[in-house]
Amino acid sequence: MADVEAGQGAGAGVVATWRTPLETTALILLAALVVSIVGAIVGAVFRPGTEAWVKLSVLGISVVSPWHVAVLVIAVGLVFALRIPFPPDVRGAPTARLLLLGAAVLSAVVALCAFIGIIGTIGLDIFGVTVPRKIGQIMELLGGGAVAVAVGLLALRGQSLVPAPVRTPAPPTVPTTAELGAPGWAADPYGRHQWRYWDGNRWTEQVADGSTQSTDPAQ
Repeated sequence: MADVEAGQGAGAGVVATWRTPLETTALILLAALVVSIVGAIVGAVFRPGTEAWVKLSVLGISVVSPWHVAVLVIAVGLVFALRIPFPPDVRGAPTARLLLLGAAVLSAVVALCAFIGIIGTIGLDIFGVTVPRKIGQIMELLGGGAVAVAVGLLALRGQSLVPAPVRTPAPPTVPTTAELGAPGWAADPYGRHQWRYWDGNRWTEQVADGSTQSTDPAQ
């Protein structure tokens, strides 16, 4: 058991050490992906002298590229790697949530462009583009779109796996002896336990933490 706990502690140390740089790297990758996708969309739409079907096809092929899909997989993989079980620690959780949300949104963009690209490829002049080439482009678009959908679903699922922020409850207000009056349990004025029994005149040695009662001299 001690070996297991030691291993968990070591793993927690590694995660705590590498989480921030790895998550920062993933965010940079996603930012680069956004720029690349925007550039691909602009380049596909603003093509002078090009018919609409060709624009749609180029849009799909440009956005659903191995580079874009690979970056999505790497970004989500980094976050999941940093979410391995370890002692309670929520450092970096907001960044991880933002990263997963960004991956889900970009995955949706890639999947949508894959669908648009398939429509454009199908609409290309059958005499200007060979059937095998059409089939190859459609397979490429389907493959990239499917990976993007899978990454998006994993990213959404990962939102529920990221540790929630720990909210420390405010310490109970310690009443004065004038406010106590009748005997009963009240917040331990000495701060050593959760509750201490007030007998109506003084604090007793009867204390409680949750539902566990014990004794501790009042001093």
